[in-house]
Amino acid sequence: MDVYVYALEGTPEALRPWVNALGEPVYHWVADAARLEMGTGIPADWEDQGAVFGPMGELRWWRVADGSAIGYQTLLLVDAPVDGLPPLPGEWKAQDENCFLQNLNDRKLNPNFDTYPHGTTSGRFRAKVYYRNGIATFISPRELVGEGGPDAER
Repeated sequence: MDVYVYALEGTPEALRPWVNALGEPVYHWVADAARLEMGTGIPADWEDQGAVFGPMGELRWWRVADGSAIGYQTLLLVDAPVDGLPPLPGEWKAQDENCFLQNLNDRKLNPNFDTYPHGTTSGRFRAKVYYRNGIATFISPRELVGEGGPDAER
C-alpha cells in the first residue's frame, strides 16, 4: 500500500489543523524526560515529544531545542496524499500489523496512568509499518483495541 510522509514545523496551534487528516477517533501520547501520558483527542500540552494518531494517520512531534519561535518539528504519516504539501522523497509503502500493548498491571511497570485511553489495562493496537525504499522506517499507531478486538487471533 502506498503511504505518504510529510515534514512540517510550527507551533501546536499552527499544526493542530493537520489532525483532521487522521480520521476519528484520535488518541495521543505525550512525554518529557520524567513521564509518559496517553489520552483521547488532542493533548492540551504537547510536552517535549508526542503524537496524535487516528485510523488514517499519525502526527508525531518533537520540540525544537534551539529555542526558536518554530516550536516543534513534526512528521505527518498518512494513508492519502495531502494537497499542497510536498512529500518526503523516496518510495513509501506500508504494511498493517497488530501489536500487543504492555499489560499495565505487570509488576515490572510503574506507569503514570491506570488504563489505556480505550479503557483497559491491556489489549492491542493496530499499526502501519512504514517502509522507505524497502527499509522499515516507522511504526505508526492507528487504533487501540481491547482483547478480543479485530484480528485478535493474530
